Amino acid sequence: MPGRLPTLTSVVLTALALTCVFVSGSHAAGPNPANVNQRMYEKYKSEQQKFLDDFDGASTQLEMHELLPVLFRTIQKLSRYTPPTEYPELMYLPTPELNKLACKGACNVLGHYAGGRQIYLDDRLKPLTNLFDRSVLLHEAVHYLQGLQGSQYIDPSDTADDVQKCRLWYRREREAYAIQEAYLIMVSSPVRAGYFPARAPC
Repeated sequence: MPGRLPTLTSVVLTALALTCVFVSGSHAAGPNPANVNQRMYEKYKSEQQKFLDDFDGASTQLEMHELLPVLFRTIQKLSRYTPPTEYPELMYLPTPELNKLACKGACNVLGHYAGGRQIYLDDRLKPLTNLFDRSVLLHEAVHYLQGLQGSQYIDPSDTADDVQKCRLWYRREREAYAIQEAYLIMVSSPVRAGYFPARAPC
């Protein structure tokens, strides 16, 4: 009948048909909306978001040859240290041997750096796939960099002043824990590095 209003069903069907035509035509002749959105996102992406996008230290699947390069690039992003020209050697030890090396007795450590080119790790750690385990290695790698750059590093044989040794040890550990904690926050780890005193015990 002339002048009759279209039914709701016909309006819906017409709208769906037009939508299908528009969508199919957009793929053929126009830009992909996803690509447009991605380019707009790139334009307005903050420096912080760019930092997160490039944060390869959060990868949970690394090959052995990637581990140390990724680790030191991660430290560079979180601190003032630059990657070393020579990487340390990783040594995995059973828990009793590591504790004996680090503490000269009973203790509970997962990693240890005593100077030189070796970093010692508990052989239960899997830094290639476990981000908390990688943070332990990162902590010890910070000590390695401290030693290379002569920054806040103390060899117990360097001085007979116990108070000075204690204070240097504290500054060194505070920095390593701070970088480790920043890393764990960046990778959204539910596990934290543990308690570290706000003041030196000396």
